[in-house]
Amino acid sequence: MEGPSEVAAVREALAAGRLTVPDPETGFHHAMYAVCPHDGAHAPVRRVERGARGAITQVTARCPRCGAEVVAAPEELHLH
Repeated sequence: MEGPSEVAAVREALAAGRLTVPDPETGFHHAMYAVCPHDGAHAPVRRVERGARGAITQVTARCPRCGAEVVAAPEELHLH
C-alpha cells in the first residue's frame, strides 16, 4: 500500500486510535513506521499522544540504528 491510499489509511487509523491498518483481504495488520531522516532506517512507533475520543494526535518514532526520535506527521508514516 503506497501513495494517497496509504496516507488515507494512516489518517483513518490514527483518528480511530489505532497504530495498525488491517488488510481487508488477508486480515494482516500492517504496523506504522517512520523513516529516520539521519540514516533512512525504518523507525517503529515509540510514543503517542491522544486527543479527544482516543484519537492519536501525535506519533513519535525511534530509530533503531542511531536512536534519534522523530515526530512524524501522518504523511510521513508508512505501513509495513
